[in-house]
Amino acid sequence: MTFFRFFILLFSLVLLACGPKEDSLEGRFITYSKQVKEDPNNPEGHYELGKVYIEKEEYQAAFKQLTEATRLKEDYAEAYREKGVALFYLKNYTDAEKVLVKSFRLKPTQPDIATDLGSIYLKNGNLKNALQYLKVAQNRNSNMHIVFNNLGVLSVEMGKNKQALSFWKQALEKNPGLPETHVNMGVVYEKAGLKRKAAAAYEKALELDSANAMAHYNLGVIYAKGKDFPKAVEEWETALKLDRTDENILNSLAWAYEKLGKRKEAIAKLDLSIKLSPFDSKTHFSSGRIKYDMRNVEDAIDSFKKAVQLDPNFGDAYYRLGLAYDTLNQSYDAISNLLITEIVYHKAKKMDLFKKTRAKLESLFTKYQTKRENFSDLQLPETLKGYDLHKQKRRIRTSRER
Repeated sequence: MTFFRFFILLFSLVLLACGPKEDSLEGRFITYSKQVKEDPNNPEGHYELGKVYIEKEEYQAAFKQLTEATRLKEDYAEAYREKGVALFYLKNYTDAEKVLVKSFRLKPTQPDIATDLGSIYLKNGNLKNALQYLKVAQNRNSNMHIVFNNLGVLSVEMGKNKQALSFWKQALEKNPGLPETHVNMGVVYEKAGLKRKAAAAYEKALELDSANAMAHYNLGVIYAKGKDFPKAVEEWETALKLDRTDENILNSLAWAYEKLGKRKEAIAKLDLSIKLSPFDSKTHFSSGRIKYDMRNVEDAIDSFKKAVQLDPNFGDAYYRLGLAYDTLNQSYDAISNLLITEIVYHKAKKMDLFKKTRAKLESLFTKYQTKRENFSDLQLPETLKGYDLHKQKRRIRTSRER
Protein backbone atom coordinates (compact mmCIF):
# COMPACT_ATOMS: atom_id res chain seq x y z
CA MET A 1 0.00 0.00 0.00
CA THR A 2 1.84 3.06 -1.14
CA PHE A 3 2.00 6.27 0.86
CA PHE A 4 0.52 8.55 -1.76
CA ARG A 5 -2.33 6.24 -2.67
CA PHE A 6 -4.15 6.98 0.55
CA PHE A 7 -2.80 10.28 1.75
CA ILE A 8 -5.06 12.63 -0.16
CA LEU A 9 -5.16 16.21 1.06
CA LEU A 10 -8.70 17.39 0.48
CA PHE A 11 -10.18 20.81 -0.17
CA SER A 12 -13.45 21.96 1.32
CA LEU A 13 -16.22 23.49 -0.70
CA VAL A 14 -18.97 25.25 1.19
CA LEU A 15 -22.62 25.69 0.29
CA LEU A 16 -25.10 27.73 2.28
CA ALA A 17 -28.67 26.74 3.01
CA CYS A 18 -31.20 29.54 3.36
CA GLY A 19 -33.76 29.87 6.09
CA PRO A 20 -34.72 31.87 9.15
CA LYS A 21 -32.28 31.67 12.04
CA GLU A 22 -34.11 33.78 14.64
CA ASP A 23 -36.33 30.96 15.96
CA SER A 24 -34.91 27.91 17.71
CA LEU A 25 -34.10 24.97 15.47
CA GLU A 26 -36.17 22.57 17.55
CA GLY A 27 -39.07 25.01 17.64
CA ARG A 28 -39.15 25.31 13.86
CA PHE A 29 -38.85 21.54 13.53
CA ILE A 30 -41.97 21.05 15.70
CA THR A 31 -43.87 23.79 13.86
CA TYR A 32 -43.19 22.58 10.34
CA SER A 33 -43.52 18.88 11.17
CA LYS A 34 -47.01 19.65 12.50
CA GLN A 35 -47.77 21.76 9.44
CA VAL A 36 -46.78 18.95 7.04
CA LYS A 37 -48.85 16.42 9.00
CA GLU A 38 -51.95 18.65 8.99
CA ASP A 39 -51.59 19.76 5.36
CA PRO A 40 -49.44 17.25 3.41
CA ASN A 41 -50.25 18.90 0.07
CA ASN A 42 -48.77 22.26 1.01
CA PRO A 43 -45.33 22.61 -0.69
CA GLU A 44 -44.30 25.44 1.65
CA GLY A 45 -44.45 23.17 4.67
CA HIS A 46 -42.26 20.52 3.05
CA TYR A 47 -39.84 23.24 1.91
CA GLU A 48 -39.48 24.75 5.38
CA LEU A 49 -39.14 21.33 7.02
CA GLY A 50 -36.50 20.39 4.44
CA LYS A 51 -34.48 23.47 5.36
CA VAL A 52 -34.71 22.57 9.04
CA TYR A 53 -33.41 19.07 8.29
CA ILE A 54 -30.45 20.60 6.42
CA GLU A 55 -29.63 22.71 9.49
CA LYS A 56 -29.88 19.51 11.57
CA GLU A 57 -27.49 17.88 9.05
CA GLU A 58 -30.06 15.17 8.35
CA TYR A 59 -29.62 15.39 4.61
CA GLN A 60 -31.54 12.30 3.53
CA ALA A 61 -34.62 13.49 5.43
CA ALA A 62 -34.13 16.96 3.93
CA PHE A 63 -33.95 15.51 0.43
CA LYS A 64 -37.20 13.61 0.98
CA GLN A 65 -39.09 16.73 2.11
CA LEU A 66 -37.68 18.93 -0.64
CA THR A 67 -38.48 16.31 -3.29
CA GLU A 68 -42.08 16.39 -2.09
CA ALA A 69 -42.08 20.20 -2.24
CA THR A 70 -40.91 20.19 -5.88
CA ARG A 71 -43.42 17.46 -6.75
CA LEU A 72 -46.25 19.58 -5.40
CA LYS A 73 -44.93 22.78 -7.01
CA GLU A 74 -42.91 22.09 -10.15
CA ASP A 75 -41.57 25.66 -10.53
CA TYR A 76 -40.43 25.96 -6.91
CA ALA A 77 -36.96 27.45 -7.53
CA GLU A 78 -36.04 27.88 -3.86
CA ALA A 79 -36.94 24.26 -3.07
CA TYR A 80 -34.82 23.01 -5.97
CA ARG A 81 -31.89 25.03 -4.63
CA GLU A 82 -32.19 23.52 -1.13
CA LYS A 83 -32.61 20.08 -2.70
CA GLY A 84 -29.33 20.65 -4.55
CA VAL A 85 -27.65 21.57 -1.25
CA ALA A 86 -28.96 18.35 0.34
CA LEU A 87 -27.66 16.29 -2.60
CA PHE A 88 -24.28 18.04 -2.32
CA TYR A 89 -23.90 16.96 1.29
CA LEU A 90 -25.13 13.47 0.40
CA LYS A 91 -22.17 13.42 -2.05
CA ASN A 92 -24.47 12.92 -5.03
CA TYR A 93 -22.73 15.65 -6.99
CA THR A 94 -24.06 14.75 -10.44
CA ASP A 95 -27.70 15.06 -9.41
CA ALA A 96 -26.91 18.12 -7.29
CA GLU A 97 -25.64 19.86 -10.42
CA LYS A 98 -28.81 19.02 -12.38
CA VAL A 99 -31.08 20.28 -9.60
CA LEU A 100 -29.13 23.50 -9.06
CA VAL A 101 -29.12 24.22 -12.81
CA LYS A 102 -32.92 23.86 -12.80
CA SER A 103 -33.18 26.16 -9.79
CA PHE A 104 -31.06 28.80 -11.54
CA ARG A 105 -33.14 28.60 -14.72
CA LEU A 106 -36.35 29.04 -12.76
CA LYS A 107 -35.09 32.00 -10.74
CA PRO A 108 -31.55 33.22 -11.52
CA THR A 109 -31.86 36.16 -9.09
CA GLN A 110 -32.41 34.11 -5.92
CA PRO A 111 -29.72 34.67 -3.26
CA ASP A 112 -26.64 32.43 -3.36
CA ILE A 113 -27.77 30.22 -6.26
CA ALA A 114 -24.82 31.41 -8.37
CA THR A 115 -22.45 30.59 -5.50
CA ASP A 116 -23.80 27.08 -5.16
CA LEU A 117 -23.90 26.45 -8.90
CA GLY A 118 -20.30 27.61 -9.24
CA SER A 119 -19.31 25.33 -6.40
CA ILE A 120 -20.99 22.23 -7.79
CA TYR A 121 -19.44 22.82 -11.22
CA LEU A 122 -16.09 23.03 -9.46
CA LYS A 123 -16.77 19.81 -7.56
CA ASN A 124 -17.66 18.07 -10.83
CA GLY A 125 -14.52 19.33 -12.59
CA ASN A 126 -16.10 21.90 -14.92
CA LEU A 127 -13.70 24.74 -14.12
CA LYS A 128 -14.90 27.03 -16.91
CA ASN A 129 -18.51 27.03 -15.69
CA ALA A 130 -17.35 27.20 -12.07
CA LEU A 131 -15.41 30.38 -12.74
CA GLN A 132 -18.33 31.90 -14.67
CA TYR A 133 -20.84 31.43 -11.84
CA LEU A 134 -18.46 32.28 -9.00
CA LYS A 135 -17.73 35.59 -10.76
CA VAL A 136 -21.48 36.23 -10.91
CA ALA A 137 -21.65 35.44 -7.19
CA GLN A 138 -18.72 37.78 -6.50
CA ASN A 139 -20.52 40.64 -8.27
CA ARG A 140 -23.63 40.03 -6.17
CA ASN A 141 -21.59 40.55 -2.98
CA SER A 142 -23.61 38.06 -0.93
CA ASN A 143 -22.02 35.68 1.59
CA MET A 144 -18.59 36.65 0.30
CA HIS A 145 -16.72 34.41 2.75
CA ILE A 146 -18.25 31.42 0.93
CA VAL A 147 -17.52 32.89 -2.51
CA PHE A 148 -13.89 33.66 -1.63
CA ASN A 149 -13.40 30.19 -0.10
CA ASN A 150 -14.62 28.49 -3.26
CA LEU A 151 -12.70 30.85 -5.55
CA GLY A 152 -9.63 29.78 -3.62
CA VAL A 153 -10.37 26.11 -4.30
CA LEU A 154 -10.88 26.96 -7.99
CA SER A 155 -7.52 28.79 -8.05
CA VAL A 156 -5.74 25.69 -6.74
CA GLU A 157 -7.39 23.56 -9.42
CA MET A 158 -6.02 26.04 -11.97
CA GLY A 159 -2.52 25.78 -10.47
CA LYS A 160 -2.59 29.24 -8.86
CA ASN A 161 -1.72 28.55 -5.23
CA LYS A 162 -0.70 32.13 -4.35
CA GLN A 163 -3.99 33.44 -5.70
CA ALA A 164 -5.80 30.77 -3.69
CA LEU A 165 -4.16 31.92 -0.45
CA SER A 166 -5.13 35.50 -1.29
CA PHE A 167 -8.78 34.52 -1.75
CA TRP A 168 -8.78 32.52 1.50
CA LYS A 169 -7.32 35.43 3.44
CA GLN A 170 -10.15 37.57 2.08
CA ALA A 171 -12.63 34.88 3.14
CA LEU A 172 -11.26 34.96 6.70
CA GLU A 173 -11.44 38.75 6.76
CA LYS A 174 -15.16 38.41 6.03
CA ASN A 175 -15.65 35.52 8.47
CA PRO A 176 -12.72 34.41 10.66
CA GLY A 177 -14.77 31.50 11.95
CA LEU A 178 -14.81 29.43 8.76
CA PRO A 179 -12.91 26.20 9.60
CA GLU A 180 -13.03 24.93 6.00
CA THR A 181 -10.93 27.87 4.84
CA HIS A 182 -8.24 27.14 7.42
CA VAL A 183 -8.22 23.51 6.25
CA ASN A 184 -7.81 24.63 2.65
CA MET A 185 -4.89 26.91 3.55
CA GLY A 186 -3.30 24.00 5.39
CA VAL A 187 -3.52 21.85 2.26
CA VAL A 188 -1.64 24.42 0.17
CA TYR A 189 0.97 24.94 2.90
CA GLU A 190 1.42 21.16 3.05
CA LYS A 191 1.91 20.92 -0.70
CA ALA A 192 4.53 23.65 -0.45
CA GLY A 193 6.41 21.71 2.24
CA LEU A 194 5.48 24.19 4.98
CA LYS A 195 4.47 21.56 7.52
CA ARG A 196 4.41 23.83 10.56
CA LYS A 197 2.13 26.32 8.85
CA ALA A 198 -0.06 23.48 7.62
CA ALA A 199 -0.35 21.95 11.09
CA ALA A 200 -1.16 25.37 12.57
CA ALA A 201 -3.91 25.87 10.00
CA TYR A 202 -5.48 22.48 10.78
CA GLU A 203 -5.25 23.11 14.53
CA LYS A 204 -6.94 26.49 14.05
CA ALA A 205 -9.72 24.76 12.14
CA LEU A 206 -10.13 22.35 15.05
CA GLU A 207 -10.27 25.23 17.53
CA LEU A 208 -13.24 26.53 15.56
CA ASP A 209 -14.80 23.10 14.97
CA SER A 210 -13.45 20.12 16.89
CA ALA A 211 -15.73 17.88 14.81
CA ASN A 212 -14.08 18.80 11.50
CA ALA A 213 -13.16 15.38 10.11
CA MET A 214 -11.05 16.78 7.30
CA ALA A 215 -8.85 18.79 9.67
CA HIS A 216 -8.26 15.69 11.81
CA TYR A 217 -7.51 13.64 8.70
CA ASN A 218 -5.02 16.12 7.23
CA LEU A 219 -3.32 16.62 10.59
CA GLY A 220 -2.89 12.86 10.68
CA VAL A 221 -1.21 13.04 7.28
CA ILE A 222 1.43 15.38 8.69
CA TYR A 223 2.09 13.01 11.61
CA ALA A 224 2.34 10.07 9.24
CA LYS A 225 4.83 11.83 7.01
CA GLY A 226 6.91 12.45 10.11
CA LYS A 227 6.62 8.69 10.87
CA ASP A 228 4.68 9.37 14.07
CA PHE A 229 2.18 6.61 13.32
CA PRO A 230 0.51 6.45 16.77
CA LYS A 231 -0.47 10.14 16.52
CA ALA A 232 -1.55 9.66 12.90
CA VAL A 233 -3.80 6.79 14.00
CA GLU A 234 -5.24 8.90 16.82
CA GLU A 235 -6.20 11.69 14.39
CA TRP A 236 -7.58 9.30 11.78
CA GLU A 237 -9.64 7.34 14.31
CA THR A 238 -11.14 10.65 15.43
CA ALA A 239 -11.83 11.57 11.80
CA LEU A 240 -13.48 8.18 11.27
CA LYS A 241 -15.82 8.66 14.23
CA LEU A 242 -16.90 11.94 12.62
CA ASP A 243 -17.21 10.59 9.08
CA ARG A 244 -17.72 6.84 8.71
CA THR A 245 -18.40 7.09 4.98
CA ASP A 246 -14.92 8.14 3.82
CA GLU A 247 -12.88 5.22 2.51
CA ASN A 248 -9.74 7.40 2.39
CA ILE A 249 -9.75 7.55 6.19
CA LEU A 250 -10.20 3.78 6.44
CA ASN A 251 -7.45 3.08 3.91
CA SER A 252 -5.05 5.43 5.67
CA LEU A 253 -5.77 3.77 9.00
CA ALA A 254 -5.11 0.37 7.43
CA TRP A 255 -1.75 1.63 6.14
CA ALA A 256 -0.78 3.04 9.54
CA TYR A 257 -1.88 -0.07 11.47
CA GLU A 258 0.21 -2.19 9.12
CA LYS A 259 3.19 0.07 9.78
CA LEU A 260 2.62 -0.50 13.50
CA GLY A 261 2.54 -4.26 12.93
CA LYS A 262 -1.20 -4.48 13.70
CA ARG A 263 -2.27 -6.47 10.67
CA LYS A 264 -5.63 -7.65 12.04
CA GLU A 265 -6.65 -4.04 12.66
CA ALA A 266 -5.46 -3.14 9.15
CA ILE A 267 -7.57 -5.91 7.59
CA ALA A 268 -10.62 -4.82 9.61
CA LYS A 269 -10.33 -1.27 8.23
CA LEU A 270 -9.88 -2.52 4.67
CA ASP A 271 -12.97 -4.73 5.03
CA LEU A 272 -14.99 -1.63 5.99
CA SER A 273 -13.47 0.30 3.09
CA ILE A 274 -14.45 -2.46 0.65
CA LYS A 275 -18.04 -2.34 1.91
CA LEU A 276 -18.09 1.39 1.12
CA SER A 277 -16.30 1.07 -2.21
CA PRO A 278 -16.51 -2.54 -3.43
CA PHE A 279 -15.15 -1.79 -6.92
CA ASP A 280 -11.80 -0.36 -5.82
CA SER A 281 -9.22 -2.85 -7.09
CA LYS A 282 -6.38 -1.34 -5.05
CA THR A 283 -8.17 -1.89 -1.76
CA HIS A 284 -8.76 -5.56 -2.60
CA PHE A 285 -5.07 -5.81 -3.53
CA SER A 286 -3.94 -4.26 -0.24
CA SER A 287 -6.18 -6.64 1.68
CA GLY A 288 -4.77 -9.61 -0.23
CA ARG A 289 -1.18 -8.53 0.34
CA ILE A 290 -1.66 -8.28 4.12
CA LYS A 291 -3.53 -11.59 4.24
CA TYR A 292 -0.65 -13.20 2.36
CA ASP A 293 1.85 -11.78 4.85
CA MET A 294 -0.32 -13.28 7.63
CA ARG A 295 -0.04 -16.67 5.82
CA ASN A 296 -3.75 -16.64 5.07
CA VAL A 297 -2.97 -17.64 1.50
CA GLU A 298 -6.36 -18.85 0.28
CA ASP A 299 -8.12 -15.66 1.40
CA ALA A 300 -5.28 -13.66 -0.14
CA ILE A 301 -5.88 -15.43 -3.46
CA ASP A 302 -9.57 -14.46 -3.32
CA SER A 303 -8.63 -10.81 -2.77
CA PHE A 304 -6.06 -10.80 -5.59
CA LYS A 305 -8.60 -12.41 -7.92
CA LYS A 306 -11.10 -9.64 -7.15
CA ALA A 307 -8.41 -7.05 -7.83
CA VAL A 308 -7.61 -8.39 -11.32
CA GLN A 309 -11.28 -8.90 -12.14
CA LEU A 310 -11.85 -5.22 -11.43
CA ASP A 311 -8.64 -4.12 -13.19
CA PRO A 312 -7.40 -6.60 -15.84
CA ASN A 313 -4.19 -4.56 -16.22
CA PHE A 314 -3.19 -4.71 -12.53
CA GLY A 315 0.31 -6.16 -12.88
CA ASP A 316 1.17 -6.16 -9.17
CA ALA A 317 -1.98 -8.14 -8.36
CA TYR A 318 -1.21 -10.80 -11.00
CA TYR A 319 2.34 -11.04 -9.65
CA ARG A 320 1.17 -11.52 -6.06
CA LEU A 321 -1.46 -14.01 -7.25
CA GLY A 322 1.29 -16.04 -8.92
CA LEU A 323 3.37 -16.04 -5.74
CA ALA A 324 0.36 -17.11 -3.67
CA TYR A 325 -0.39 -20.07 -5.96
CA ASP A 326 3.30 -21.01 -5.83
CA THR A 327 3.08 -21.13 -2.03
CA LEU A 328 0.37 -23.78 -2.47
CA ASN A 329 2.49 -25.55 -5.13
CA GLN A 330 -0.22 -25.00 -7.73
CA SER A 331 2.23 -24.80 -10.60
CA TYR A 332 -0.10 -24.07 -13.51
CA ASP A 333 -1.92 -21.19 -11.79
CA ALA A 334 1.34 -19.77 -10.41
CA ILE A 335 3.07 -19.69 -13.79
CA SER A 336 -0.04 -18.58 -15.70
CA ASN A 337 -0.49 -15.50 -13.55
CA LEU A 338 3.19 -14.59 -13.83
CA LEU A 339 2.99 -14.96 -17.62
CA ILE A 340 0.11 -12.47 -17.60
CA THR A 341 2.13 -10.23 -15.28
CA GLU A 342 4.98 -10.30 -17.77
CA ILE A 343 2.71 -9.06 -20.57
CA VAL A 344 1.14 -6.33 -18.40
CA TYR A 345 4.52 -4.93 -17.37
CA HIS A 346 5.93 -5.10 -20.89
CA LYS A 347 2.89 -3.37 -22.33
CA ALA A 348 3.13 -0.65 -19.66
CA LYS A 349 6.89 -0.30 -20.38
CA LYS A 350 7.76 -1.14 -16.76
CA MET A 351 10.92 -2.92 -17.80
CA ASP A 352 12.49 -3.36 -14.36
CA LEU A 353 9.35 -5.16 -13.16
CA PHE A 354 9.20 -7.07 -16.44
CA LYS A 355 12.76 -8.37 -15.92
CA LYS A 356 12.00 -9.24 -12.29
CA THR A 357 8.93 -11.24 -13.39
CA ARG A 358 10.86 -13.01 -16.13
CA ALA A 359 13.55 -14.04 -13.64
CA LYS A 360 10.89 -15.39 -11.26
CA LEU A 361 9.30 -17.31 -14.14
CA GLU A 362 12.60 -18.96 -15.00
CA SER A 363 12.95 -20.14 -11.41
CA LEU A 364 9.40 -21.57 -11.50
CA PHE A 365 10.01 -23.33 -14.83
CA THR A 366 12.98 -25.00 -13.17
CA LYS A 367 11.12 -25.75 -9.93
CA TYR A 368 8.15 -27.39 -11.65
CA GLN A 369 10.19 -28.84 -14.54
CA THR A 370 8.04 -27.29 -17.24
CA LYS A 371 8.53 -24.90 -20.16
CA ARG A 372 6.97 -21.76 -21.56
CA GLU A 373 5.68 -23.74 -24.56
CA ASN A 374 3.42 -25.74 -22.27
CA PHE A 375 1.30 -22.64 -21.65
CA SER A 376 0.25 -21.93 -25.23
CA ASP A 377 -3.43 -22.22 -24.19
CA LEU A 378 -3.07 -19.43 -21.62
CA GLN A 379 -6.34 -17.49 -21.23
CA LEU A 380 -5.64 -13.76 -21.37
CA PRO A 381 -7.89 -10.85 -20.38
CA GLU A 382 -9.53 -9.14 -23.37
CA THR A 383 -7.30 -6.07 -22.93
CA LEU A 384 -4.16 -8.19 -23.41
CA LYS A 385 -5.22 -10.50 -26.22
CA GLY A 386 -3.09 -10.16 -29.33
CA TYR A 387 -0.23 -8.39 -27.56
CA ASP A 388 3.13 -9.75 -28.76
CA LEU A 389 6.11 -9.39 -26.42
CA HIS A 390 8.54 -9.87 -29.28
CA LYS A 391 6.94 -7.71 -31.96
CA GLN A 392 9.18 -4.89 -33.16
CA LYS A 393 7.79 -1.46 -33.91
CA ARG A 394 7.55 -0.61 -37.59
CA ARG A 395 10.21 1.76 -38.74
CA ILE A 396 8.90 4.72 -40.72
CA ARG A 397 11.34 5.86 -43.43
CA THR A 398 11.59 9.32 -44.94
CA SER A 399 12.52 10.36 -48.47
CA ARG A 400 16.03 11.22 -47.23
CA GLU A 401 16.76 7.53 -46.61
CA ARG A 402 17.79 5.07 -49.28
